Amino acid sequence: MKFELYNSATISAPRALIGAGRGWSPVSLKVRWAFLDHGALGPTVVDTGYGPTTYPSALAAYSVENGGGVPARSLALRVYANLFRARLRPQGQIDTVLANKGLVAEDIQRVIVTHLHVDHISELRRFSRARILTSQRGLNATRHAGWRGPLTHGTFTELLPADLDDRLEAAESLPAIVLPDGLGVGWSLLPNLVSLVPLDGHAAGQIGIYLHSERYLYAVDAHFMLSALNGQTQGAKPGKSGSKVVLAGLPRRIADDIGAAEVTLERLSAFQQAGGRVGLCHDPGNDPFDVG
Repeated sequence: MKFELYNSATISAPRALIGAGRGWSPVSLKVRWAFLDHGALGPTVVDTGYGPTTYPSALAAYSVENGGGVPARSLALRVYANLFRARLRPQGQIDTVLANKGLVAEDIQRVIVTHLHVDHISELRRFSRARILTSQRGLNATRHAGWRGPLTHGTFTELLPADLDDRLEAAESLPAIVLPDGLGVGWSLLPNLVSLVPLDGHAAGQIGIYLHSERYLYAVDAHFMLSALNGQTQGAKPGKSGSKVVLAGLPRRIADDIGAAEVTLERLSAFQQAGGRVGLCHDPGNDPFDVG
């Protein structure tokens, strides 16, 4: 089985804003997506990172070469892109990575969408033949968010394929499994190899990817910084949930459910203390599965 993480873009954010401690010195956050391959699944992509659908001007030449031109964007999505100012990395774009593997988007059998924020579904429409595996609860919440979705959670239904319902696989429909080391109940994707883990709080229906043999959990956006899991940057006083890890800054402001997010962080911290390894989408450090 192959699991590889790629960095599609970087975002510079003040340290205090992302809950990474005090001060306003910039931190360069990564925007990862993953390539997963196994005979029982076929070539699979986990999220999509940022790409030219959201930032067409950043990779104009790249966009034309890979399916063409500048896609139309709503005013809200243009405002979002200008606010976050992501810097796309051509070598980390999905089309580039797949081409290096001798693949194109139409070869991908399944896209696992961990949650429906822009930086995870920017290029979802490229995968016109793939099954799309995500949380039904998260999808329902996004569709019913109305104007609050783009404004408060960075969810844009314009990025969803028009035939999504025809290709949808609900994570909740997979076989349930009790996961080790306090991770709770998840869903089995590949028995004894890969499971999906509910990670409530940051976004409705957020799911992580657990690799059994590696005792590794790709926890996506449970936080932006791994240092938050041991309380280094968040302080030790309990939050409303009783967790020792308290959200601060932007992670708190954009959380779908602050209490649930803090409970999730406490679970991840306990998982680490039990010997498990955690990876995050935006952490600026090196993940053991980082490729590019």
